[in-house]
This record gives sequence, C-alpha cells and structure tokens, in this order.
Amino acid sequence: MDILKAICAFLIVCIHVPFPGKVGAYFTALTRVAVPVFFMITGYFYSDTVAQHKENRQIRKILCLVIEANMIFFIWNIALGILRRESITSYMQSIFTGKNILKFLVLNESPLAGHLWYLGAILYVLVIVLLMDKFNCRKILCYLIPILLIADLTFGKYSLLIFHREFPYILVRNFLCVGIPYFCIGNLIREKRYSEKWNKKVLQILIIAFAITTLAERFALVNAGLNATRDHYISTTFLAICLFVYTLKSNWHNKGLAMIGRKHSTWLYIIHPIFITVFSIVVGKLGLKSIYRYVAPIVVYCATLIFLIVLQKFKIAIRRK
Repeated sequence: MDILKAICAFLIVCIHVPFPGKVGAYFTALTRVAVPVFFMITGYFYSDTVAQHKENRQIRKILCLVIEANMIFFIWNIALGILRRESITSYMQSIFTGKNILKFLVLNESPLAGHLWYLGAILYVLVIVLLMDKFNCRKILCYLIPILLIADLTFGKYSLLIFHREFPYILVRNFLCVGIPYFCIGNLIREKRYSEKWNKKVLQILIIAFAITTLAERFALVNAGLNATRDHYISTTFLAICLFVYTLKSNWHNKGLAMIGRKHSTWLYIIHPIFITVFSIVVGKLGLKSIYRYVAPIVVYCATLIFLIVLQKFKIAIRRK
C-alpha cells in the first residue's frame, strides 16, 4: 500500500504538470484515479484507527496539516508577489474575502492553493465519520455512495451533456461528492473483505478494460465538444477500485518506493506545486521550455522528493545535536 501511495503521488504531479500533447492529455485522464485511491487508503485503515482509539488524534494531525500547508502557501505567494513587484495589499484583499472564506469552509477550496482541497476534504470526512459512529449510523454514508458518485458525474464531467452547461467544479470536488464515497468504499473493502473474493487475473483484465473505457469516454466527450472541466469519468471509479484491490492482493516488494509512500507521499503532494512554479520560472529564463515539458512531471517529482529527504535528514541531525 505504501508503494501504491508513492505511485499515486507521482500521478498527482502528472495532473498538475501534465505531459504535453494528446498523449499527455489521455494519460492525464488515467491519472485521475490517484485522489480516489488516497481516500480509499484512509478508509481502508480507518478500522485500525478505531481499534486503537486514535480517531481524535488522526483528526488533530490532519487539522495541523491543513494549517501548516495553507501557511506555507500563504508565505510562498507573498514571496512570489514581492519578487514580481506586485502589491501585497491587493493580494491580501483578494484572498481574505467573504466568498473565499465561504468556499474554504463549505467546499474545501483553499484560496491559497487549489490542490489543498484534499486536506480539508479528508478532515471533514473524518469528523463526519466520527460523529456518525457516535450515533451508530455510519451505514447511512455507505447508502449514499452511489448517490454522491452520480452527483459528481451529473454536475461534473457530464454536466455539458445533461444540462448543456458547466457548473463550478468545486461544487462536486469536495468532501461530499468525492471524500465520503471513496473513503466508505475503502472502508467497506476492509470490513467486508471484498478483496478476498476477487481473482488477481480477473482484476488485471478489469484494470486494462477500465483504462480503455476511460480513454474512450474522454475521446467521445472531446469529439462531441462536451468535455467539461471536472476530471472524473464513469470509469474512473471502477478503475480506482480495481487498482486498489489488485494492490491488496499483490506481493510487491520495493523498499525505496515503500519508503517514499510511507514517509514522503503526503508532503510530496502538499509542496510539489512550489517546485512546479520554480522550474517554470527557471526553464523560461534559460529558454528550455520546449525540452522541459517532456520531462516536467519526472523532474518535479524527483526534485520535491530529494528536497524532502534532505530536509528529513537535516531535522534528524538537529535533533541529535
């Protein structure tokens, strides 16, 4: 599972700095499984959290991550503004508006960095599940899985087809339409032991099949001029589930990738956009954009990882002294 986290962290980097051209666009459609998988991982291991009575501890940990991550990007955005000689006052006024605060509190949309919605979403999911458990009614969330997933598709990727208009994607990309259903799916796979009922070869075939149908969905929507901004297709859910269960049944061994997934995947997800910005500025000044775009996801992933490893060793050295 740690190896899967390392792989999904790379897929998320590919979403934010995709490979170029049509091949890159279609590959990005496949990378959309990463976020659902991360929610499923949290749901899968939630039974252990409950057994160890660490629900509140986990919530506090995620809350701290939300605060830390937003503070980092607040400082980063101000630093960028200073370098670009932009007005800091105007930036502050644009960030701290009633509308932005409402989006942050209700829809997990951080005004400081869009990708941080995931942290807010997982925090809300953990709080909601804890409350539902106190009233012994978590089953309600499980019954809502298909409804919430359909709502995501209806008002998201297929909104142009159904309503002939697009809705703001943050209406469905949040704790409600993404966080709760995938968390509950991961939890059900663990508690009902669904992974034991699937054959590994069948899962391999299904992964290939749903990868193909994902690409087919994108092709059909693009050619019909109905490809809405929202990024989850019908096949995304099935592909994510099959990949997740296949990982549970696999006997992968790679200490390096496992270490990345276990120790660095969270912070790799949090700070990689900073490296995207830095490399974009540097290669632009060096005139290497045409070459860089073909290796950008790999460069960003590796640079962020190296930074985190060095930072970890630096912290260990300081603690020893």
